Amino acid sequence: MDDPYPQEFPFGIQDVAELLQLRVRRRQPDSMYTDCPFCGDRRGKMNINFTKNVWRCNYCGESGGMLSLYARLNNTTNSDAYREISDALLAGDTSWGYEGTERKGMPYAGSGGGTLSNAPQKAAEPFTSNIAGGKKAPESMSVRADTNKEPEARPSYMNLQADMEIPQAERAGDQQVHQTYSLLLGMLNLTPAHRAHLKSEKRGLTDAQIDGYGFKSTPPGFLCRSLAERLQRQGCILEGVPGFYLHDKGYWTIRFSSRASGILIPAIGIDGLIRGMQILLDIPFRDKDDPPGKAGTKYIWLSSAAKNRGVTSGSPVHFAGDPFSRTVYVTEGLLKADIAHCLTDRAFVAVAGANNVKPLEPLFALMAQNGTEIVVEAYDMDKCSNAMTARGSSQICRMAGKYGMECRRLTWNPNYKGIDDWQLALRREKRKAQANRQDSEALNFKEKYLLGQCGMDAMKQEMENLRREKHACDSNRESSQDGESIVAKNLNKTPVSGHDGSRMMEKIGLTAEEYAVFCRDGVKALERMLDAQKRDCRFRIYQLAFEAGGTVPFAFKGILDLYKAGYEQPPAAKYRLAADSMLTCPAGWTDAEILKRLSACFGSRMPEEEKGSMEHPLAPSDVVELKDEAGRRYFYVDGAGFEPVRFSPFLAKDREPSK
Repeated sequence: MDDPYPQEFPFGIQDVAELLQLRVRRRQPDSMYTDCPFCGDRRGKMNINFTKNVWRCNYCGESGGMLSLYARLNNTTNSDAYREISDALLAGDTSWGYEGTERKGMPYAGSGGGTLSNAPQKAAEPFTSNIAGGKKAPESMSVRADTNKEPEARPSYMNLQADMEIPQAERAGDQQVHQTYSLLLGMLNLTPAHRAHLKSEKRGLTDAQIDGYGFKSTPPGFLCRSLAERLQRQGCILEGVPGFYLHDKGYWTIRFSSRASGILIPAIGIDGLIRGMQILLDIPFRDKDDPPGKAGTKYIWLSSAAKNRGVTSGSPVHFAGDPFSRTVYVTEGLLKADIAHCLTDRAFVAVAGANNVKPLEPLFALMAQNGTEIVVEAYDMDKCSNAMTARGSSQICRMAGKYGMECRRLTWNPNYKGIDDWQLALRREKRKAQANRQDSEALNFKEKYLLGQCGMDAMKQEMENLRREKHACDSNRESSQDGESIVAKNLNKTPVSGHDGSRMMEKIGLTAEEYAVFCRDGVKALERMLDAQKRDCRFRIYQLAFEAGGTVPFAFKGILDLYKAGYEQPPAAKYRLAADSMLTCPAGWTDAEILKRLSACFGSRMPEEEKGSMEHPLAPSDVVELKDEAGRRYFYVDGAGFEPVRFSPFLAKDREPSK
């Protein structure tokens, strides 16, 4: 096979693979196997041949040369790919193809490999830049600096502005911003890893929804100049569009970098125009002095503020759904609003931060004109513990009232922070409902009886089911002369020993001794025997009592947050009695098993008999009391676990009457 990319090229396919950050699974002397970026296969099926400078995925069959590998992954041409690779690797002459410069004869796709006299005769040393790999290149792979080369002359506009404030551009018009961003997104791809994240249980989006919203992956930094030039060639205005700026060397570029890589999330106005873009960062930004537990900044705006002729992104409001909806929900976070809209089919407005409500005012005025009557504040559940978030919630209600709209405050199961988390959990529960019913049916009679889920009549039903199976083939036995079921007549007849007896014992979960008592002494004797194996444990649930508009710093948080708030134990005076009931369980159960059972019963929904007094399902910061002959014990709900605490129930507020 002829080499489609002659050795005069100043780089090889290994350099291209390093630039693209392909995950290497196996290395060989003349090739390596990587994950395929086209089909997303993660088993190292793509072979990259160093000798021939070609690649092929043995799983999906895609193949080509090194320029096509780069070009296809970055939505560009082979000629642009050559120039961009050279830029990134600092190899070869990259001045050709720029307006106002002389084209020099470096090889490029379609040139047949021809070069001019100034073309390098030797491939450059492989080099991994900070942009491509995020690591410093080893000495053996470093690029030799030309110490004899004179520094480039500083552009005149930089000389004029050297001691002055960096000039900023005025924001372009909404239509111009939308056009530039739309065409930019059309030039970008969404990596398989980012698509998988958006489709995961954490996000819950479908391929159609992902494509509809226009989510894309941020490009590598060395592509910024090329992308800007391509947009200019298509007639786009770059000045005044957030993220674009004029480089020191006089060309327009975009402010993307490997450090800020992630998923681009368009901010779309109520008119359908893209007003800005956020980046969901692959690696959150953290300050060096941040405590270990701090998550860091997850979202940033695509902005070119403080760059020459750049412009700030501002904080545009995002709208998802019907702009003429009677009811509109307001939440914090663009992606959260998109997911919530997909899950509920309701209209959502998203602000970038809980207190960033000022941009809502012109939108609320327009919503009122469009017929919106109800605004539902759907901020994260930390509005119950964070005073700043609670203040933003109150501002939304005041602003809605200003434009004649009713405002309601939405709360939900505090085990889930955001409305998207809650709705995704509801969807998961719905999907698991059938499985849960099957699990419940999988319990035998004895297990159900010891948990208080059934009485002795259930055992008779089990017997009837077995007899129905036995007599199903005999249609003549379906009914007696008087119409009464023959099976029903035989309910009180105990099964005989042998196969039928063993089958019955296994079906209802009895031990040999218990089954023998049942056969000899009847149902009442068995009932007394099983009652001795179970017990009733009284439990109470205490939940925080919030004053109107008030917050509690450790609300719906773990016990460490309770300590950080200055409390050694839960302050009973801030609680009220929310549930007071009995739990039936096997006599040998420990407190841990009882608490696990309570968590399963109360953690996702509230039983009907408790809905009048419980504000929400069992959640962090709740206190559970267990009371039996051994005394009273108290436990603080700490995430999925329970921590023993001291508690004074006499200081808690009384239980509210059922509604």
